[in-house]
Amino acid sequence: MPRDIHRFVPAFETLRFVAASCIGRTSRQTKRDFAGYAVGKRRKISVIPYIALDMAKEILRSVHVSERGQAVIPEARASKIEAILLDISDEEAFKLASIEPEERSELVDFIADQVRAMVLSNYTVTEIEREPEPSQAIESNGWKGHESIGLDERTRYKWRHTWAGDKGDDFVGYDGPICLGRIFRIDYTVQADKWFWLVEHVPQERLQRQCPSAGWEWSAREAACRVEKCYEAIMRLNGRKAA
Repeated sequence: MPRDIHRFVPAFETLRFVAASCIGRTSRQTKRDFAGYAVGKRRKISVIPYIALDMAKEILRSVHVSERGQAVIPEARASKIEAILLDISDEEAFKLASIEPEERSELVDFIADQVRAMVLSNYTVTEIEREPEPSQAIESNGWKGHESIGLDERTRYKWRHTWAGDKGDDFVGYDGPICLGRIFRIDYTVQADKWFWLVEHVPQERLQRQCPSAGWEWSAREAACRVEKCYEAIMRLNGRKAA
């Protein structure tokens, strides 16, 4: 049976998350129309029904909402969301156009809290029962389970800092005189916590590859081991042996 959403924090928070996400994904122009071009200037209240209906539909895709045992249609809920948005003052609405992230977040959080409170006070809200997802053969870094780097695996080739005198997060590996690959971290990306690895070009004409030549791993050790595995696989495929 569906569970009462009030008793479970993750499901309870779904309402707030959906409301905030809908505001966040709204187009820049729609946000500007809602906020105005100055406090109370050139606001277009006509965009509010669009925002409200989009939010109501998205909530329905995330949780069951009913009233006296009957499912609530999006339009019925949208009218109550419209009332929340219309009640926001010009000064508060203009925060959505602010260049300060804190001010924008303050308004989005307020709207999300108001929408969640309205839905929970007016309707019965329960989780949507979903079929359990089948286990995935591919792990987060794109490798099957048996291809993952083991906890006890260690590098077998020589690795050193890429730049002389630099002790940063950037290394190259060598198989004798051959540079087999490089690992490093890239700041200011969504993968900033991971290590990027790449296999250097093995000196051979019409080189064949059947494995990736670059990717991400969670640690320097895993990234270096991945380079070594791919390097050796490429060498075998091309009829060559590692030094």
